[in-house]
Amino acid sequence: MKRKVLVLLLSMVVSTGVIVGCQNSDNTENTVVATNSNDEDYGTVVIKNGDREVVFTEMPQKVICCHLYTAENMVMLGLADKIAGKNIPTNDAEKPLLELENEFENIPEIKKSNESVVAAGADLVIGQVSAFKDSAWGSYEKLESQGIKALTITGTMVQDETIEDVYTDIENLGKIFKVEDRAEKLISDIKSKIEETQNAVKDIKEEDKVKVFVMDSFKGNEIYTTSSGLESNLIELAGGINTTKGMADSRWFNTSVETLVSANPDVIIFNDYGSQTIEEKMDFINNNPALSEVTAVKNKSYFTIPLVEVMQDIRSASACEKFAKFFYPQCFEVE
Repeated sequence: MKRKVLVLLLSMVVSTGVIVGCQNSDNTENTVVATNSNDEDYGTVVIKNGDREVVFTEMPQKVICCHLYTAENMVMLGLADKIAGKNIPTNDAEKPLLELENEFENIPEIKKSNESVVAAGADLVIGQVSAFKDSAWGSYEKLESQGIKALTITGTMVQDETIEDVYTDIENLGKIFKVEDRAEKLISDIKSKIEETQNAVKDIKEEDKVKVFVMDSFKGNEIYTTSSGLESNLIELAGGINTTKGMADSRWFNTSVETLVSANPDVIIFNDYGSQTIEEKMDFINNNPALSEVTAVKNKSYFTIPLVEVMQDIRSASACEKFAKFFYPQCFEVE
């Protein structure tokens, strides 16, 4: 899929509210039960959010988005006016999609704290599991005592996050804000783009699949990489093999340089975020004699992606396509 097509399709959802029906995605971890009603009679929306139930009897009016991708999902559904604030970016790579920049100009960026949530007059906070701590935006208990609801990103509650969890989060927003048709259209668009990518690489034989290693960050002589989760899932959907899949019980884990040597990947993906620069990460790889014979290092087969692009939102489709085009450029050549 061409980027221009993705931008156009996504923009249609925001600017025109074009609605196309699609099948609802199945998800056992996070399901939604809702009553459809107009603004005068909101009804009741009950969301099973992990082991919690979040009950809405009126539409939230002031939402705090603890992460950029949550705010992007809201904006894509035409809900920018409901956002009371979002997190302050932690690095230069954390920028909203170009087609959404104008919408984000009017969204306040607020400091991560419970005091900020209260000061903003928020009635709903949406974030990862890690967002709901007293040292972050406030624990579930604290927010509840303040009359503020908390909605947790599905993918951060499950053991192995996949693209299906992204669909669930969008579907939930559709139910809560009574924009179910827009949510279904957005999910349908993402699914279509993922399917296009999969179709482009479907003839790649198993023995010819690209082996991939994710270089997230490093500390000392250890590398932080992924064992499961959305980035791993997107690599697989793009026809690649995550060489560290299933190596740890946790989604992300620290491992030795020897693991990278043993994996001998064809491609190394560098996640761009945080205080460590891409240059520092590449220097760590390039200047380590133990890695000199690794295939990806010898060929300098490196791909850099902002971490925000492999998080829980609409960017998943374009990230999957980017991976596939880098892994198998021959599958995307125009005849």
